Amino acid sequence: MNLKSAILVKSKKIEIKNFKVPNILRDDQVLVKIKYAGICGSQIMEYLGNRGKDLFLPHAFGHEATGKVLNIGKKVKKISKNDQVILSWIKGKGLDYGGFKLQNFKKQKINFGPISTFSTFAIVSENRVFLKPQNMSSIEAVLYGCAIPTGAGMVINQLKKIKKNHNVCLIGVGGVGMAAFLALIKKNCKIYIVEKNKDKQKYLKKFNAKIIKNENIKNYKNKFDFCIETSGTTTMIEEGFSLIKKSGELIFASHPQNSRKIKLDPHDLISGKKIYGSWGGNCKLDNDINNIFKYFNKKNIFSIHGKISFFRLNEIRKAINKVMAGKINRAIIKF
Repeated sequence: MNLKSAILVKSKKIEIKNFKVPNILRDDQVLVKIKYAGICGSQIMEYLGNRGKDLFLPHAFGHEATGKVLNIGKKVKKISKNDQVILSWIKGKGLDYGGFKLQNFKKQKINFGPISTFSTFAIVSENRVFLKPQNMSSIEAVLYGCAIPTGAGMVINQLKKIKKNHNVCLIGVGGVGMAAFLALIKKNCKIYIVEKNKDKQKYLKKFNAKIIKNENIKNYKNKFDFCIETSGTTTMIEEGFSLIKKSGELIFASHPQNSRKIKLDPHDLISGKKIYGSWGGNCKLDNDINNIFKYFNKKNIFSIHGKISFFRLNEIRKAINKVMAGKINRAIIKF
């Protein structure tokens, strides 16, 4: 069985390479035939070289997908052959023995992590595999590998205090930001959006969100009870902190460029403002995939998640460029 994978050879260079799938898996590994794989902002940062020195080049990448289990290692317990599953970078229950190397047909050894999903087949650790709910479509399930638990998880798990009368500002509406937005709608709070993309602004207005233009941000200083930042820049994290009240909270799930620092006024902190980060929406995916699915009343939120486009594996560079240009919220590789 041959495996075709998108390999990051160096910054801004991707090559499609072919490998032979091992006949025998390690005890902790799961072999999955990939159906759909999503492109997250983290992969774009990897592609651009913005996460610092990459010690594992050349390597496979990608961390959210859906597919069918073809084989399992001897010690794998949580899933079985033929299960329909979700793959995620967020660790769950099960074994994790780290990455491995595969040799391609040119006898080059390539690094594969505990999860690498831009491939026709993925060999992943048990703790990165989760059963897909029966009523969830495979397309929607892709978003439950990263975007939905990270974005909606912040609202559901970490911002439980949000009430109907609260003013909430959301900065950045990509894949994660849109998931947070859809979760906020269920809270019936007053939602304000900072998003420069005009197409996204137009779409968000359909849900009665109020758009704050960048030039008007200064008029909203100290106005919000909560602020969620997902844009991925230190400047906007700082702006978000300036927007919350003295009793307010800023949470961010963005991953700014390596070595970039944020600057805050210590007086704001001792006056009561709070700031904290979020790692995967504080989700425990073995339970939270179903919990979030139920939160949305088991509705297919894929259809309202914003502009999503599909690409083939050999179009991955095109897909990345589309996301970077802000033309789509999420690019999905279809196999």
